[in-house]
Amino acid sequence: MRKINIYTRNTLTLMLAALLFFGCDTYLSPEVHVKNNEAPPVLESATVTNISGGAKIAFELPKGIDDLLYVKATYPRNGEVAEARVSRYDNVLFVRGLRDTEKTVDVTLVVGNSSGKESEPTIVQVKPFIAPIDYALESMLAGETFGGLDLSWENPTEATLIAKVFTAAVVTPDGDPVLTEIFSEDTKLVAPAYKVRGEVIGGLAAVPTDFQFVFKDVYGNETEPLTLTRTPIFEEYLEPIATGIFPFNGISEHSATLAATDPTLTWDGPNWGDRSSYKLWDGRWNSNPDCYWAVGHDVNNLGGPEAFKDKKSAFVTIDLQNPSKLSRYHIHGMRNKQFVWNESAPKKWRIWVTSDLTEEEASVWGPGSNWEIANDFTVPDPLDGKIAHDVTNSDYDTWNEGWEQELTHIDYPVRFLRLEVYEAWTTTVTGGATAELQVYGAPQ
Repeated sequence: MRKINIYTRNTLTLMLAALLFFGCDTYLSPEVHVKNNEAPPVLESATVTNISGGAKIAFELPKGIDDLLYVKATYPRNGEVAEARVSRYDNVLFVRGLRDTEKTVDVTLVVGNSSGKESEPTIVQVKPFIAPIDYALESMLAGETFGGLDLSWENPTEATLIAKVFTAAVVTPDGDPVLTEIFSEDTKLVAPAYKVRGEVIGGLAAVPTDFQFVFKDVYGNETEPLTLTRTPIFEEYLEPIATGIFPFNGISEHSATLAATDPTLTWDGPNWGDRSSYKLWDGRWNSNPDCYWAVGHDVNNLGGPEAFKDKKSAFVTIDLQNPSKLSRYHIHGMRNKQFVWNESAPKKWRIWVTSDLTEEEASVWGPGSNWEIANDFTVPDPLDGKIAHDVTNSDYDTWNEGWEQELTHIDYPVRFLRLEVYEAWTTTVTGGATAELQVYGAPQ
């Protein structure tokens, strides 16, 4: 037997590789593996159940055929041919994106096999119920609220809908209205509800305003604009200042319960380094230096029994300067991903208010005082379960929106307001950081 040396064998290998690489396109191009040239049989049955915006089609595949791959539906939608396809392991497909409830639509069904052949068509007829976007528009409620609108609608099929709100409140120097988008949200929620205010700081003017509402779906459909006139309820951003009503004098064992009996046992410190209480309303909440930081009850002791990790409440009291009818507050955590649902970011807090309007009156704290809890809030867990740098984009967007709560149930003018943070996300950290607190209302 003739032996081939290593040099010759390597040379042949290289020549073969080159031939394969530089060979003709016809040789290298992928081809369908043909078992046979026979088209598969037609579906044995197909049953239509009309649904919102389309239909559910149940089918039965031909029996005894082992090379079937898929069932495909084609149908007209928005002037084009739409397609829905499922594998041989399914027995149901959905036709979606149809809106005309008065029109019957022909849907063509074919069976495809591994030879690239398709069966003769089976044609079924679909007559959709009201489309999700049209149902959303019909069920929509646009009520007036402080600085904007209370917007809600129904979406029982959990379809992905895009809601947009425009306003012509802005006009050109010539007096012509400019249609401006002030809200856009896509959601699959069954009963979505939003506040539409158009701005981060402040809201819309309390004047009659034309709002335009449009719903879109993912199939290229959108509703005709609906215009409604609404008058947002007046509110404004209440610019706070720091107050020294409650200086800290406590030493060791104390909590929110003890603080209720002795205000000097609360931590209402004006600063830690440069992180003074004014950081709560400086319009910045990107990272640690932008926040109000409470490190426990002794700024010189970051650990031990005095630490925030032992869940000693941290308070800050602010003066809204003018007695005001409160409408809402908005708290932001730091945008830095390190702190998203993590570390010193606030998890649980209370908002305290009092009807007292002078600093002397408001300094009375505990039993017999006029201080009461206006809101007690716990930040919900992330939907996708990830925190910090691993947080998903959706949850990160939710975090950056902050947390807003209404205070309209407080029926008296408020000048002094307290924020009590009583738990951070990671209980082993030595402090709690609140990035921004915005309070809104109507000065009296």
